[in-house]
Amino acid sequence: MFKRRVSQTGLPAVHVNSGISRLLASCERASGSAFPVKLSYTSLVKGMWVGVVALLLSSGSYANKAAQTPGIRWAEGAPGCTFRNDDQGHSYYGLTAPDFEITLTVDRQELEKTPHRAIPMLGVHLTFHYTGSQQLEVQQNRFVLEFVKHFQIIKGSLDPDGVQQEIQNDIDTLTDEVERHQVKKHPDQKDKMETELQARLKDYTEMMDFVSTRALRPTTLDTSNSSASGWVFFGIKGKWIGPWRKPEQFILRMPVENLIVEIPFQLPPQHGKVELQRRPEQ
Repeated sequence: MFKRRVSQTGLPAVHVNSGISRLLASCERASGSAFPVKLSYTSLVKGMWVGVVALLLSSGSYANKAAQTPGIRWAEGAPGCTFRNDDQGHSYYGLTAPDFEITLTVDRQELEKTPHRAIPMLGVHLTFHYTGSQQLEVQQNRFVLEFVKHFQIIKGSLDPDGVQQEIQNDIDTLTDEVERHQVKKHPDQKDKMETELQARLKDYTEMMDFVSTRALRPTTLDTSNSSASGWVFFGIKGKWIGPWRKPEQFILRMPVENLIVEIPFQLPPQHGKVELQRRPEQ
């Protein structure tokens, strides 16, 4: 059952066994294949190379743009860079520049939680604090994550509204599958199916609430509104993203002012001591 954390750094791991997978399995059994149309070997090869060329062009384009833009890269022990673990399962990467401060927070068990979410995605928590005298744009929609051990694939951040819409679509599909198909096929199990459906829908809606209220969105910081924080999500589905290879290595890239900020991190982190939380004095 889903256990929702209400802390700032507690992206929930929703345990959902969606009816969608059953629908796909039924389609495969009916057609005898996971593909609705049989493709020739030549077509498959051509399609594969088109995908590879598109991937190389897109990755190269981003790399060229990044190479042309001045950057700041987090490095352990470097000036303005900090790292710490707490005893709540979180790791914090801090980066301080003349006009801003950024803290990246990751859950050390994030990889174990990703398969159980309504949408397969990886989440990181970011806090921005502006110390300058003008403005700073937090361009969440332009953040990217590089999967270093998976052919250096680059994934853009997910749109929070798009995530919510996808979850809503899954809710509609699951409800239709259970109420209009499964219950009719097995009327003797109606009560059990409806109870399970409500539990799953609860998981979905709580994840939607989490994304709606805690996701980081594009915003502008200034002297009167100097801080912003929230979760940023990245999809983990992809032809070139295979099983996790621990420790996984990632590079988070963000355009900040006229710079590209890079924060490399591992899951689970392989460095740093755990700082125990102090009890309040009596």
